[in-house]
Amino acid sequence: MEQSSVPERPLPDPARPPQLEFAMGIALFAIILMAFMLAQFAVLVTGVAAIDPAYAGKGFSLSLLQDDAFQASLERYLLNGDLVAREALWSGLIGLGLILLTVFLWKRSKAGDFLGLGLPNVRRFLVWFGIFLLLAAALEVLMRSVPAFQTDFMEKVLGSTTNRTLLVIGVGIMAPLFEEFLLRGLLFGTVRHIVDEHASVAITAGVFTIMHLQYEVLVMMLILPLGVVLGYARARTGSIWVPILLHVLNNLASVLLN
Repeated sequence: MEQSSVPERPLPDPARPPQLEFAMGIALFAIILMAFMLAQFAVLVTGVAAIDPAYAGKGFSLSLLQDDAFQASLERYLLNGDLVAREALWSGLIGLGLILLTVFLWKRSKAGDFLGLGLPNVRRFLVWFGIFLLLAAALEVLMRSVPAFQTDFMEKVLGSTTNRTLLVIGVGIMAPLFEEFLLRGLLFGTVRHIVDEHASVAITAGVFTIMHLQYEVLVMMLILPLGVVLGYARARTGSIWVPILLHVLNNLASVLLN
């Protein structure tokens, strides 16, 4: 059975300088993020070409991307629940696969420690579970009491879905899995080569916030503290499974309780 994790520490590699490891990790992060975004766009474009009555049955061709009417259709279906679920599922699977493949080829025997794959100490997990619940409850109260912090993003997605199960799998499970392995796994481990724990948490929380551009700026300000807590949960438990579980619970609540 795998040993429980301890708070993470930088992984020195005498064979390669930390600056080189940092550069390698950032390059992998950029490539994987680009592949993820391309996969999302491909699913959106082919999905719209399949379901829009004006294009259904005609198939997809690259020339459609030059069509103003098709671009308008992309905007119209951007928050379609079925397409959002498929985007999250397929882009997440591709991105997660690339992360695991490249990190294991890069770090070899140290890949597990780099990504934080060890099981967490139960007491530490419960502490961070409690902290996350308190923060989530406080943010929920703030969103409900201050109109400026409210968003109808999930309402639009849920209102247009015909397959709630697919939405649960794609948005509720796969999206958090990919985001945590990308941010609290690959990116966190990469920046820890050159900066301390607190800077690593700040950087990953900032990128986490920027990745949620589907929300208004004020709503993104509420996402930032969630990213900070997820980052410290990763650092203080030494296990990526803690932020993954917290993130999954948060997304499932958004999908199932709205």
